[in-house]
Parts: sequence; structure tokens; C-alpha cells
Amino acid sequence: MADVYIVVFTLLGILLSLPALLVALNLLLPKVTTRAYLRLQQTPGQSFLLGIPVLSAFLLWIAITANVPVGPVKATAFLAAFVGMSVGTIGAAGLARLLADRLDILSPSHSRLTHLIRGAVVFELACLVPIVGWFLFAPVAGIMLLGAATFALLGWLPRPRPIPANGDQTSPAPTH
Repeated sequence: MADVYIVVFTLLGILLSLPALLVALNLLLPKVTTRAYLRLQQTPGQSFLLGIPVLSAFLLWIAITANVPVGPVKATAFLAAFVGMSVGTIGAAGLARLLADRLDILSPSHSRLTHLIRGAVVFELACLVPIVGWFLFAPVAGIMLLGAATFALLGWLPRPRPIPANGDQTSPAPTH
């Protein structure tokens, strides 16, 4: 019975601490998380496409070095996994900021911090949905977050969108 308690309370601890980690990253690394946020907001497809080779490189390195019998080389597999998860977490902080902005539109009466925490919780809960969250949403989002964080760490911002000739930021009304 004690093993069940260990598993349950470990999972609860992780579920409570992930939103705090994403908020802390937004507060401690505002420039990097803002760049990841901009990538996820404006170019999610490019982020996904960059995430595929980044994930492949991490997985390939881990697969090769984890099976080498030399201890220090085998340790680089752990280091690569740690770095990969760290990069993905930076992307997740950018996604929490994006969700916070979209939640602000829905209920603008709350503080920015409240929306950031809610955005992190929404992302976390979406990943926990059985089957769809585990096998579709989480992997696709994870690849996209890796790509957005890679763009952010490299400092590559999306190109600014051109302003229409009439100076209006909104798109023209459709004509029927």
C-alpha cells in the first residue's frame, strides 16, 4: 500500500509543480520565453518542422551513447536527455504565455499572473487527457515546443508581418 501512496503523491507533486516551473521560467527568462511565445503564436508549423530534426538528434544521440560500455560516454546520454527536456520546458513556458494571452481575451478581469498559471494548468491538463492527450496532443505539442525553444535560444524571431497599405491592422472584411 505504501508503494501506491508513493506513486500517487509523486504524481500529485509533479502536477502541482509544473505550472510553478513554467511561471518561474517566464519570470526568470522573459526574453527567451517571449521569443518562444512569438514563434508559437506566429509560426507554429515552422516550429513543428524544426522540432522534428532537433528531437531526432537528441534521440539518436541518446540511443547511441546509452549502449556504449564506457561510463563517461554513457553519461552523455543522460546529459542529452536532460538538455532536451530543458529545451522543451522553455518551449512549454512560451506555450503557457500564449495560452495566458488567449485566456485574457476570455476573462480579462484577472491578473496577468493568474492567466499565466491558468495557461500552464490548461496545457498540463490537455496532456493528461487519456489516449488523445497522451498519444496525439503531447507528442505533437512536444515537438512543436522543442522547435519553438530552439528558435528562441538561437534568437531567431519570426519575420514581422507586413502592414496593409491602408494602415489598418485588421484584415479587410470579406466580400460576398
